[in-house]
Amino acid sequence: MLDRIQADLKASMLAKDALRTQTLRMALSAYRNEAVAKGLGPQGALSEADAVQVIKRLVKSREDSIEQYTKAGHLDRAAAELAEIALLKPYLPAMLEGVQLENAVREAIAASGATVKKDMGLVMKALQAAHGQSFDGKAASALVQSLLN
Repeated sequence: MLDRIQADLKASMLAKDALRTQTLRMALSAYRNEAVAKGLGPQGALSEADAVQVIKRLVKSREDSIEQYTKAGHLDRAAAELAEIALLKPYLPAMLEGVQLENAVREAIAASGATVKKDMGLVMKALQAAHGQSFDGKAASALVQSLLN
C-alpha cells in the first residue's frame, strides 16, 4: 500500500491537485507514524492489515468530524471532510454493505448459536473471524441487535 500511496501522491503533485495531494500527504504521514510506533522506522513497511487499519482510522476521524461540523452548522467544512473520505476509500478493501452484510451477520448468528442480545460479542467475533476487516462495525452491530431478541 505504501508504494501505491507514494505513486498516487506523485501523480497528484504533478497534476497540481491540491486536495488530493494534501490528503495523500496526511495518509502517508499517518502510515509512517504507525510504522515508527511499531518499531519499523519511518521507512518501514507495515503489513497490509496494519495499513488498512491506518486508513480506516483516518476515515473514521473524518466521519466523526463531519458529524461535529454538521451539528455546528459548518456544512462547508463537512463537505471538505467528505471529499477527503472519497479520496481515502479506494485504499480500503471492498466492504460488505446492505444485503451482503445482512447475510454475513445472519451466518455469524447461526455459526455462533446466538439467540439473545447478550450473545452479541459471540456474533461479532464470528463475523470478524469470517470476514476480517471488510465490514463496518457500527452497521454490523446495529444489524445484530435488530436480528437478536
